[in-house]
Amino acid sequence: MNPQFSPFMTLSPARIAVSALFLANGLIAGFWSVFVPVVQTNLGIGESAMGLLILIGASAGFVGLMLSGLLIARVGSRPMAIASGLLLAPGLLILAQATQFNFAVLFFVLLFLSLSVMDVAMNANGADVEQAQGTAMMSSFHGFWSMGAMLGAASGGFLLGHAGQNGMTGMALVTCLALVLGAAPFLAPGSFTAAAKDGKKERFSLPGNMRVYLFGVLAMTTFTAEGSVIDWSALYLREELRADVALSGFAFAGFSFAMMLARFSGDTLRQRFGAAQLLQGSAVLAVIGFAAAASGANLGFTVFGFLLAGLGCANVVPVAFSAAANVPGVSSATGITIATMFGYFGLLCAPALLGAVGEAHGFAPVFAGFALVMVMVFMIAHFARGWLSAV
Repeated sequence: MNPQFSPFMTLSPARIAVSALFLANGLIAGFWSVFVPVVQTNLGIGESAMGLLILIGASAGFVGLMLSGLLIARVGSRPMAIASGLLLAPGLLILAQATQFNFAVLFFVLLFLSLSVMDVAMNANGADVEQAQGTAMMSSFHGFWSMGAMLGAASGGFLLGHAGQNGMTGMALVTCLALVLGAAPFLAPGSFTAAAKDGKKERFSLPGNMRVYLFGVLAMTTFTAEGSVIDWSALYLREELRADVALSGFAFAGFSFAMMLARFSGDTLRQRFGAAQLLQGSAVLAVIGFAAAASGANLGFTVFGFLLAGLGCANVVPVAFSAAANVPGVSSATGITIATMFGYFGLLCAPALLGAVGEAHGFAPVFAGFALVMVMVFMIAHFARGWLSAV
């Protein structure tokens, strides 16, 4: 990344537009987190059937990730980000109308497809803006996603209680539409444009440069940790630390709040110290945080450990995505797609496998294991220091 940049470029319309997309995507994800029980009640199904629906949706999301690289390479990140955002906006409202399992399956597929395609498209567009303006931005983009997720999760329950499911999902529709349509005119054209000048359209293919896969592994480590905190931290606090229901969400709340704060400062830190040093400092914080969380000394110390872990995990994925988008000879869309596929595997699949470990041995060993995983992040950052210098 070129350190010489104008501070007036940092609040460009293109940067604001990409931030709006991240906010919209995170907002829908936040609303979704409180909408799961409503879907289950509407369909009259148990946990196993709901788990099957979520698995089908996750599978559709992986298909969307694989297709997104091809689609972005053909038409560019801008139209794909707009189209997937417009498809995502009514997703929860449509799902709220489902009273039969077969229709719910169809709606789940559409929802997760649009989420995943928009995820890759907005990250690819953000990488293009970052490269064009010569300054770190990816952490702040992900900070807006975290902000949207927090706002959606915090307001979703209130809206459900006071406006019903149609009121909540209608608000999700209106807000997402406003953000996507407001951003649309200002988004960067995308990396496709350079190839189009020669009358050629770039084709998506698996790159031979192994750096892309290394940065994908880097993203997967933190996505796995984040997914495990989302899925299992409340259960850990309730069953192993005897926290009551009202306090059981504090671990994830502290983790996600810390991630938001760290992401909004991450670009400045990356610009000042470099990507490798930011990753290594982040890894040290995460190691201490997960070790404290796993100790189970008391509720307050454990929650503080999750907060430190959030600070440490926050900027690993943005740096990994920027690095994947800057691998020589690999388009930003392809690099982002590979990194996202690795990351989503960690987010969606690994926590389910770790649940079996937690059931057999408790979740303290699971979170202690992430302290060791973050040591691996530290080592990768050291090994890839030269490759990260261009980020």
